[in-house]
Amino acid sequence: MHEEDALLALLFHSEQSESPAVLRRRFDDGELPSGVLTNADGRLFGVDADALIHAASQEREAWAGEGITVLTPFADQYPSQLRTVYDYPLALFARGHIMNDRLSAAIVGSREVSPAGLSFADELAEYLAEDGITVVSGLARGVDGTAHRAALRAGGRTVAVLGNGIRNVYPAEHRELQHQIAESGLLISQFRPEMRPTRQTFPQRNITMSAYSSVTVIAEASEKSGTRIQANAAVKHARPLVITSQVATSTTWGQEYSSGGFDVTVVSNATEARSAVREILDRDQHALKWLASA
Repeated sequence: MHEEDALLALLFHSEQSESPAVLRRRFDDGELPSGVLTNADGRLFGVDADALIHAASQEREAWAGEGITVLTPFADQYPSQLRTVYDYPLALFARGHIMNDRLSAAIVGSREVSPAGLSFADELAEYLAEDGITVVSGLARGVDGTAHRAALRAGGRTVAVLGNGIRNVYPAEHRELQHQIAESGLLISQFRPEMRPTRQTFPQRNITMSAYSSVTVIAEASEKSGTRIQANAAVKHARPLVITSQVATSTTWGQEYSSGGFDVTVVSNATEARSAVREILDRDQHALKWLASA
């Protein structure tokens, strides 16, 4: 646990001012958190680095007592799919069953959604659960909550990527749903457990959700919907994107992504979306097998 605790000390207990992007570059170049944390005399800002690591270790153990697991890029349990993107989170807090979710699809969309959008999310989540595909969403009102509930109802696995710390519930009416997901699926958050949601945390959550999922499906969205952030992240992460014809025709960003040059599939209904997701995941599985045998 030494390097994991050193990273937690670096992020939460030291006065270091380097951005996550700079830290990621240093780690990608082979540096370790313990090396970044200390200097030649083993002290940082006049504080013994070992004391910082010890404080981080105690905090991690306290979180573990609440059923919260901390995942860092230096941990074996850290989701392998996150390692393939340039902006991976440096720490994730998880509650529930940590599994390999490479066969996964995020279903996202507007909070203020039409009955047609809700029906699409409900049907698709149930289909994917029946196919053994993990349904990922953000536990928000509207499309997110509908997708989670449908996956649970079908006996499938669902993962909620939170825009707040894992101790908090947002929105409040999803308290029981959040509990159900923790019991049978997984909650993950890149924010400290006590952190409340802000306008900044939700876009960050969408970027992480894109990275965690093998494909993103946008059920319904408006021009200024936050789901456009996830669509943009999916394109930058080289993740396939499936959007409904509503998104493709009524938003400028949907029109741009569906006009060619991107790995984007436009669908009219949940049945078409199911086929698109299955084809994408089959293609990715074949590619992984080819790489493993090469």
